[in-house]
Amino acid sequence: MNPSKFCFSLFFLIVLCPALFAQRATITGRVLDAQTQAPIPHTEVFISGTTLGCITDSAGYFELKIPFLPCTLVADHIAYESYIYTLQNTEKLLIKLEPRNFDIHEVEVSGKNRRKRNLRFFYSHFIEEYREKIKILNDSTLIFERDDMHFTARSNEPLIIENNYLGYRIKLFLDEFTVTSTDGPNGEQIPLNSMNGGYVTKLKGYHYYEPMENEKQLKQSYFENNRRLTYYGSYRHFLKSIYNNDPGAEGYKIKIYPENIDAAFYQIEEKESINLARQYIILADTLAVQYRFDDDEYPIPAEFLSDRYHYNMRKSFIYSTKQPFTIRSNGTSPDLNFIIQGRMDKKNFANSLPDDYTPPKR
Repeated sequence: MNPSKFCFSLFFLIVLCPALFAQRATITGRVLDAQTQAPIPHTEVFISGTTLGCITDSAGYFELKIPFLPCTLVADHIAYESYIYTLQNTEKLLIKLEPRNFDIHEVEVSGKNRRKRNLRFFYSHFIEEYREKIKILNDSTLIFERDDMHFTARSNEPLIIENNYLGYRIKLFLDEFTVTSTDGPNGEQIPLNSMNGGYVTKLKGYHYYEPMENEKQLKQSYFENNRRLTYYGSYRHFLKSIYNNDPGAEGYKIKIYPENIDAAFYQIEEKESINLARQYIILADTLAVQYRFDDDEYPIPAEFLSDRYHYNMRKSFIYSTKQPFTIRSNGTSPDLNFIIQGRMDKKNFANSLPDDYTPPKR
């Protein structure tokens, strides 16, 4: 089978577990130069994976709402090394940034053709959908490594991604983006250029979404509708239905393999009642997930199927790694530990939604 027709993805945007809930608490802090102790104004401070961010004032102070705990806080300034911190509570922060050393590297003319090939390969796996509407404004900062078995991309500076389909500008601190090939979802690794098996992509990093302002109402409505279409039927929508213990009400039907397993998702016992995030493990080897939706792409609850002569359907497969993972109350997960194939596959990070996105009700 051609690898381009058979792809799997595992996306990790920093593992934080367990994830405890917070009622949109507020944190405050100050950003200083680590060497001079002088305040650093105009520093961008944000919660990774969300639209929640702010800029320090002239004295280096900031105040920021947080959606859940723990979460990853990032402080970024062009003249300093980025500061990354796992926030466990609403403590007051004193952040000290180290000045950044700027190195000027000469471009090797002899490597231009190889770099073009690596860029094409990177784009084909990093942006698989709506590529004409998504741009990386500074792909010259990407650094590639490639051999017969692995492809890796890194960046020493944040990548700036403009998504004109969902209406976000994404700042991505890319630690590592890797592509490998396996002989089946849980099979052995095989060479990248093999005609069998499929690709597995993994991403590690921190990112921040900035909604793109648009004065035209028609364009804003276009963004909002595309966000809705992206959410419904996604793995996040599916995980929220699992968290609510009613996937049928959200249009999902799950078939379990092997069939003698009692439950697809097993909730691990919680020790603290205040923890509104839950840990699960998939006991089955494989789940076949059907998503049923109407012509407006809203889910059709199972109880209404008997009244309809027509509905649309998409199918995905989930392959278990038998490792626990966390689901927050809004369906997001900081430690996704299974492989997805099909429509729910998060195969396009650049076309993803922020963790604090709230879908519209019908």
